[in-house]
Amino acid sequence: MERSDSLIKLVSVLAFIALAVYIGVSLFTSWNDPLQTVIATGAELRDGLETTGHIVREESVLTATGSNIAVTAVEGAKLASGETLAVQYVGAAAMERAKEINDIQQRIRQLTDLKNGRDSEDMAKKTMLQLSEAVMGRDLDDLYSIEGDADAYIITGSALATGGEDAEIERLRAELTRLGEVSEADTVRITAPFSGTFSNTTDGYEEVGPEDLENLTPSGLRELFSTSKSVGVGAVGKMVRGIRWYYVTTLSEADASKLRVGGYADVRFSRTYSADLTMYVQSVSTPEKGECAVVLSCDSYMQDVAAIREAQAEIIFGSITGVSVPRAAVHLDEDNNTFVYVLRGLRAISVPVKILAESGDYYIMEEARDGLRVDDIVILRANNLYDGAVVER
Repeated sequence: MERSDSLIKLVSVLAFIALAVYIGVSLFTSWNDPLQTVIATGAELRDGLETTGHIVREESVLTATGSNIAVTAVEGAKLASGETLAVQYVGAAAMERAKEINDIQQRIRQLTDLKNGRDSEDMAKKTMLQLSEAVMGRDLDDLYSIEGDADAYIITGSALATGGEDAEIERLRAELTRLGEVSEADTVRITAPFSGTFSNTTDGYEEVGPEDLENLTPSGLRELFSTSKSVGVGAVGKMVRGIRWYYVTTLSEADASKLRVGGYADVRFSRTYSADLTMYVQSVSTPEKGECAVVLSCDSYMQDVAAIREAQAEIIFGSITGVSVPRAAVHLDEDNNTFVYVLRGLRAISVPVKILAESGDYYIMEEARDGLRVDDIVILRANNLYDGAVVER
């Protein structure tokens, strides 16, 4: 029994010694690894800042009197002068007829899809995708028609092809014409007063227009958006005239000095776009208590910003593109010139580099055809390192 206990103790000691030796050898090998490298990668460093501002457009509130008004124009729609944007139904019969007209139009579209060779399974998949996109994007404009498609293609299967689509479409079109003629007596159409972009969102700041941005100061900007005005009862939306819109905000004097009036700046609206917009620098005010009012303008994407007033954005003053390399890989020669060692074949080659910027533990360096390039193997550490040295892999 005593001999057995001694044997167990001996084995335990030997196992501990073996483990300690293994750990020690691993640490020694790691510390004295003859070669450690890193791949040079492309990098972009942006000089920008986050700010909150307001979007200004030339816009007018649309109003209508009475009840039973249904807006038919979708958010961001481009309408011609006189084009219908809403309808007012006089009485319950008119409202019921409008629903019937919508159902018939939807049924005609479904039958046309089937006639053109789109089977119910394909349309069911398309409907589910549209429904998912509408919910994720909080777009409720077409939700009623999508719901009808879901019923037709998925739930009841009423859109299955029967072979008599042409005759059914003709019958439905005749009924649609009849209902349209009857509707003329008890349906009032509300039309666009001028051509432009429609939005069903109003906030009381519609009277703030481009003319209010001339000679704007930081205090003047705060005053413009200090209190909204009542849009009154019966508002059905607004029309935006033209295609140019403005983003106004305040920046520190130092940041505003990076913008050039008459030039351009990249702006990213984090909640609206995933890409940069190039905006024209309309004006930069004289400093007021260390701040400047900045006005930027753009003549694109009006349909996407028509409903937005207050918006967060990143204004990008410039960017630096180059090669990213860890600080630990950078060396100085006797003349204080910077260089890195790049592995070419089995040799370490000294490559002069130009540092453009710093980012944490990395430098952004200029890429050169005859110098440092993206995907170069940069040496972090090696034994007996010098220009032209043969290094072990």
